[in-house]
Amino acid sequence: MIINKVFTVKRILFLCTGNSARSQLAEALMRHMCRDSETVIGQFEIMSAGMAPESVDSRVYEVLNYHHINSDNLTSVLASSLQHRHFDVVITLCDKASRECALFPDSDALIHWDFKDPKPESGSQGFYDVFDGLKAKIALFLMLNGDNQSDTIGAVELFKIMSDPLRLRILMLIHDEVALSVGDLTKALQVSQPKVSRHLALLRDSGVLQDQREGVWIFYHFSSDLPVWIRHTFDTVRNGQLALINQEKIRLSAIKNRKKPPSIY
Repeated sequence: MIINKVFTVKRILFLCTGNSARSQLAEALMRHMCRDSETVIGQFEIMSAGMAPESVDSRVYEVLNYHHINSDNLTSVLASSLQHRHFDVVITLCDKASRECALFPDSDALIHWDFKDPKPESGSQGFYDVFDGLKAKIALFLMLNGDNQSDTIGAVELFKIMSDPLRLRILMLIHDEVALSVGDLTKALQVSQPKVSRHLALLRDSGVLQDQREGVWIFYHFSSDLPVWIRHTFDTVRNGQLALINQEKIRLSAIKNRKKPPSIY
């Protein structure tokens, strides 16, 4: 059974040593991207802090202004002054700060994004590089966490499912074809119908697949409530293992009078 959950507020803390460069860029950038994102649902409260705060580096303002991002009210904050506040996610941006996560033991998630400190370098290029790296990380974070998510299965259960070679090929075929019948899969995979049906039943019961009847045919497709992170995982596997289902796709294309799948979405 799929249980929907809606995040109304996410409190995000970026944690660094000096709270003068990387974490300030991250705070301002994430606020900007949350406002511009069409997929973010709910309210994000974003802050940054440092283990030993220093004044905000002038090159932070240069980079933010160049990208037309609001840099007002940036200020360095001592991390220990926030340790009694709850943050849903604490993201550390340097190795030293990652060792100080004990300040926030009740956080739902502790994440480490390691970025080289740009301050010792002359000029501003290091700050632009950190900005670009943060933008990619934050975009992925918002894509996977900003929209309504659902509790289907966890990462351990998902990778157990994908660890079976036959189930993995079933998932990749459905990824490409959108929807497939038991007969299609039996012919493409060259295995018995009962064996295919057993694996399809497991995938359906786990919440990964749904079935849909079209006359006498039953087609299987990804659940409409499948979380974005799982879809992203399937996309990554498919694009990283390009030849995984070559022979199966050739067999599919050779099936005569193949029944077209129904409209799924």
